[in-house]
Amino acid sequence: MSRLQGQRNLLLFAVATVSAATVASVSTFGSVATPQQVRSAPERLAQMEHHFSQVSLIHEAVIRGDLPAVREPAKLLAEGEAPRDVVASTAPFVAAMRLAAKRAVAAQDLASVAAATSSMLLSCGDCHRTAGTMPVPMTPKRPDVGGLVGHMLEHQRAMDEMLEGLFIPSEAQWLRGATRFLGAPVRPQSLPRDPKLTPEIRKAEERTHQLAERAIKATAWKDRGDIHAQMLTTCASCHSLHGVVWGPRRSP
Repeated sequence: MSRLQGQRNLLLFAVATVSAATVASVSTFGSVATPQQVRSAPERLAQMEHHFSQVSLIHEAVIRGDLPAVREPAKLLAEGEAPRDVVASTAPFVAAMRLAAKRAVAAQDLASVAAATSSMLLSCGDCHRTAGTMPVPMTPKRPDVGGLVGHMLEHQRAMDEMLEGLFIPSEAQWLRGATRFLGAPVRPQSLPRDPKLTPEIRKAEERTHQLAERAIKATAWKDRGDIHAQMLTTCASCHSLHGVVWGPRRSP
């Protein structure tokens, strides 16, 4: 199974868009979401899967520090059709997601595109909450390996879980990802033996731990989105230290 297929199975929209599901909560922006009902429809499920796959491509491109790879999926989101047959109260969140995608297309630096990516995820979470839809995460298992590769895989798991936390939205997934970042630090002997790279990598590692601690304490979704954007930027800054693009990559 390809990486993209695994991520597509991550959120099973056919299961997630629960028939006659009802949710009441406070939206990211502080307004009270009215309990709504949404019924499963194959066309809408396909649209939602497409949205998620494009956001995931953007998310991983930012982590790699690969700004050009952001353009195409962001443009598809900015220009894509709104989901059909959903409650009218979700329209502002769809519009906000499109606007954030447009900002990602136009962004000239990774910090700006990271902020736009987190904004997209927050808008998705608001939309799901308002529509009464709860996507179900099924995180694919990854091999447990040691050394620097294993440490980076743990970072990837953590970022996937934090993405799910914003997108679903899920308090448990957000905290699971943030806590995973606080695992055992990378060992110095695992780092590249390069006097220029190693100090910067250590700084990035320390920064992710600091942000993870803030992520655990944060309770407002807006604050969590801001921290997530800083996490993305920190990952990108580390992966961009050399001439070869490092980081997660999937096929569109």
